[in-house]
Amino acid sequence: MEQLPTPSKLFPYPNSWYVIENSAGLKPLQLLNKRIAGKDLVLFRTAGGEVCLADAYCPHLGGHFAHGGHVEGETIVCPFHYFCFDTKGACTKTGYGTKPPPKAILKTYPVKEVNGFILYWHHRDGEAPTWEVPVADHNDWTEIMTADYLLNSHPQETTENSVDVGHFSVVHKYTNITDLKELSTNGAYLNASYGFNRAPEGFIGAGTKGIKAEIDIHVHGLGYSFVEVDLPEMQLKTRQYVFPTPIDDNRINLKIGMSVNKNYKASKIHPVLSMVPRKFLTKFLLNKAFSGYAHDVSQDFKIWENKVYMDHPALAKGDGPIGKYRQWAKQFY
Repeated sequence: MEQLPTPSKLFPYPNSWYVIENSAGLKPLQLLNKRIAGKDLVLFRTAGGEVCLADAYCPHLGGHFAHGGHVEGETIVCPFHYFCFDTKGACTKTGYGTKPPPKAILKTYPVKEVNGFILYWHHRDGEAPTWEVPVADHNDWTEIMTADYLLNSHPQETTENSVDVGHFSVVHKYTNITDLKELSTNGAYLNASYGFNRAPEGFIGAGTKGIKAEIDIHVHGLGYSFVEVDLPEMQLKTRQYVFPTPIDDNRINLKIGMSVNKNYKASKIHPVLSMVPRKFLTKFLLNKAFSGYAHDVSQDFKIWENKVYMDHPALAKGDGPIGKYRQWAKQFY
């Protein structure tokens, strides 16, 4: 009897940029408790606006910064002995006014703010970033609406959905699926494009055949993806964001986001909408589009949380370029 392939466990933390917070979610002098890639960390913003991600435990005697600590000026203060550390990890003073000990160095991690999000660079060996997430043009786009989900999954698994063409029709019930652009890669960047019809439920102006959509997928590493969505018959464009961040070996925080292009023609969506005030209508469209997007993403949750990763999958015609995607993903381990 032929043996089935042995399910494999992916290495838990690919080297990549990961979204750890919305920029607007971290105010000056605010301190947040985080667990990322198996480490207990703290994220804080100084009075001057600088963002820092650091180990959660004080190198002096192990106090946890997020449990009673605070941000003071440009430093984080430990609640145990009031040792202060700057964003580079240097101890600037002790709670007693004595000279800081040379070994009192707080480990900090590379972070940056891009496109309205705070990103953390994770590398297993602590190496510096070798690529960057590009800055997008947000002119004529709404704010990004987001939601977070705690899931038992892995960044490579959730990102693989972007090229798993076979599940589009089975899980999401998309029809008339076509390849608009062949998958291509350039270093840490992957791009693919598809067209399909989405079920009409919940969409104003959708006909019985559903909504025709064209999607252009942009993947930057295994932690930062966004999809440009064009609904040509409605003359409406959206951006969908997908940010899986590993918490520990088996869990991720999946942050999804949505933004709507403001240069739409209301009458193309539905004739009655031309009478609605533009500001109100834009907000309504963002909420409606995000609701549909969140619904589609949630259809994958049970599958992600209960599947295993197959090292040697029995791929079939119609699956999409999963093999090419997995070859590309190897560079992050």
